[in-house]
Amino acid sequence: MTKTGIFYGPIGGNTEKVAKKIHEYLPEAGFHSVPESGVSEMLKYDNLILGIATIGQETWSQDVRKSGWNTILPQLKETDFTGKTIALFGLGDSVAYDLHFVDAMGILAKLMREKGGTLIGFTETKGYTFRESQAIENEKFMGLPIDEDFEEDKTDERIAQWINEIKNKM
Repeated sequence: MTKTGIFYGPIGGNTEKVAKKIHEYLPEAGFHSVPESGVSEMLKYDNLILGIATIGQETWSQDVRKSGWNTILPQLKETDFTGKTIALFGLGDSVAYDLHFVDAMGILAKLMREKGGTLIGFTETKGYTFRESQAIENEKFMGLPIDEDFEEDKTDERIAQWINEIKNKM
């Protein structure tokens, strides 16, 4: 396996919890929070596993420094990720935010593809309850959606299946 790095934000919540679970399956992978490590650290890896929460405006707002992703967004937009294999996981609330379920994962996925990255780890929408999501392409999620608020009992199985799929492509 080539060099893999796991990057997640925000720190201290469900996204970090899920990132740690993913890291248990890939203990050889680097493990980093955003913004404590930046884009330059990402470029050290061939494979990137990126985790982001859809927490509304705070995810991308320059006025709120909560998630970390917003602090590196300008750098992401200026960086070439050609040659990088990228898998994403996104945290969302499928009940309260069923019209925006894991939107941030889709926004980040599209940006990473636009900047040359190769996306892997698409997930079937079957088994998820939501109304709309910016993270869907060709009837699949552009990564692994996780709802720790209402579907926590499904998280471990979803991670295990997803890791088996992406390991074969990294």
